[in-house]
Amino acid sequence: MSRTPFDHLPVVDPGTPDLRSTRQFIFWIGKNQRRIIATGTFFGILNLLCVAVMPGILGRGIQAIADEAPDQLRIWVLVALAVGVLQAFAGIMRHRRAVGSWISAATRLQQLIVRKAVDLGADLPRLISTGEVSAINSNDVERVARLYDLIPRLAGAIVTFFFVSGLLISSSPTLGLMVVIGVPLLSLIIGPIIKPLQKRESTQREKLSHSSSLAADTVAGLRILRGIGGEETFLRRFQNSSQQVRAAAVRTAKMRALLDGLQIILPGTLIVGVIWAGGTLVAQGDLKVGELLAFYGYSSFLMIPLQILTESAQRVTSGTVAARRVMRLLSSESLEEFGGDEFPEAFTEILDSQSGINIRRDELLGVACDNSLDADEIVDRLGGYAESSTVMVDRIALSSFSENSIRTHIYSQEKEPALLSGTISTHFAVPHSNRITIDQALNAASAHDVLDSLDGDGYSAEVVERGRTLSGGQRQRLSLARTLFVDAPITILDDPTSAVDAHTEARIAERLRW
Repeated sequence: MSRTPFDHLPVVDPGTPDLRSTRQFIFWIGKNQRRIIATGTFFGILNLLCVAVMPGILGRGIQAIADEAPDQLRIWVLVALAVGVLQAFAGIMRHRRAVGSWISAATRLQQLIVRKAVDLGADLPRLISTGEVSAINSNDVERVARLYDLIPRLAGAIVTFFFVSGLLISSSPTLGLMVVIGVPLLSLIIGPIIKPLQKRESTQREKLSHSSSLAADTVAGLRILRGIGGEETFLRRFQNSSQQVRAAAVRTAKMRALLDGLQIILPGTLIVGVIWAGGTLVAQGDLKVGELLAFYGYSSFLMIPLQILTESAQRVTSGTVAARRVMRLLSSESLEEFGGDEFPEAFTEILDSQSGINIRRDELLGVACDNSLDADEIVDRLGGYAESSTVMVDRIALSSFSENSIRTHIYSQEKEPALLSGTISTHFAVPHSNRITIDQALNAASAHDVLDSLDGDGYSAEVVERGRTLSGGQRQRLSLARTLFVDAPITILDDPTSAVDAHTEARIAERLRW
């Protein structure tokens, strides 16, 4: 099997990002793929140099025709052919390296985000909304990665600008200075637009994230909304949010349209001036026709670097805004400060002094609360998902143990656990004690009937995203079976049968005791 440029992806270790500033973060990503960026930059410079010298070659050919020198004409035709072939090859290689830089950066960022999501675990949705995480992992990651796709062309634009500027000044100081001074002036005129564009794009991204989060929450709670008749209220909220996104997008588009218009009008004005001044020099006999053609070609070529520089400004603006959002996610810290001690394997009791709950080893304990919010807080404290200084394990604070150690020994099932898309087998592909089989876990949770209601045979039956085709009770029982299969030393269940009928609940309680 032949190798591809992306066989190294995903990387084994994406590394530790430099989050001290946006500039250092962007530089850190580029430093980790400097080889592909360096080769892409080389081919980017070579490609644009070939484009830059072509007007001079064509001008020499035209002058050979005017001088009636066929031998010279053949030479310049061959030179043009060779430069054209080299330009095509360099363009292909530059594009391959640019795409490689983009994909490498995007993959590394996505690996960092996934690693952070795993580290934060249940804290993630409390810190950043689901819709915003989704937007960051797709749109923002791509915008940041596109910065590295741009580097080869940007480097080529800068090098060839100075190269062609030197050729112009050496050919005709008057016209050369006119172009060399005029092009930077165009950039200065366009520059003040970049800052407002960055601000408007940042506002648009924030409103889009809010709208995405609202849409995700509405879809997740659609069943409840239908039950209480709140669909119209939430629909109006989403419509208002969508209109705010639309208005922000229109304001951003207006600024982009102004920028695109200036990219055409200003360079066109400069070229008209160059042609008029060059024509005057030809009429006076100070410039040959072939030289004027070459000069026009050089002047036209300088618009390419200008356009690339303008595009770079737009991409840097967009990428900087996106990078800040990615950094905010990557710099998120767990809500609970954990120590470095290991959870005791042979613990005897767990005490929550705030609620007075005392759990002894090998004990099945049920806790009833008047307020469901109190139950949620107790589960979060015992599971190490909230401030847990009141929870002691054999008189040692739970917060003194490492997060991984706590997660290994304490498995906490929330009131509405998530079910992902996939087969029944994939839902049970989790770390477990090997003491309980999947069949035993399904039996204890009285969940065998769930398999019969799904498309597929046995453990190959498919569960759709969030278990939408299942009833609330079926989702609870399947989640409970998964929790029992894990068979953690300490298992905490937050009202795991609230959507189950009384007979099934009694049966589950009896089997749990067994």
